[in-house]
Amino acid sequence: MQFESTHIKGKGRGKPMGFPTINLKIPDNFVLKNGIYAVKVKIEKKVFKGALHYGPVPTFGELQKSLEVYLIDVTNNDIEDLEGKLIRVEVIKFLRDVIKFKLVEDLVKQIEKDVKVIGSIF
Repeated sequence: MQFESTHIKGKGRGKPMGFPTINLKIPDNFVLKNGIYAVKVKIEKKVFKGALHYGPVPTFGELQKSLEVYLIDVTNNDIEDLEGKLIRVEVIKFLRDVIKFKLVEDLVKQIEKDVKVIGSIF
């Protein structure tokens, strides 16, 4: 599955956890099971591997769905201002369901595991 979207402002929680994400506008008629996915992300002519989250954010008590991607092995120099840029996402593999963690530290540990799994997929 592939889709296109644009960047929207997020809540800023990923960066302090060590996993800054690009929050994406959920496309109209978007059909994807809630979960974590290995993805390829294309921004202009650059392609990145990433971890995509789609669904509610139960660890932070949010029932509203969000769509966000963490780009793996990216530095600030790799991405310039995302305002108005089209972001293309190719879903490669479903990793797991969305989980509610009691502690943010447990969420961070799980994201670290997810990133390792994605590294082995690519």
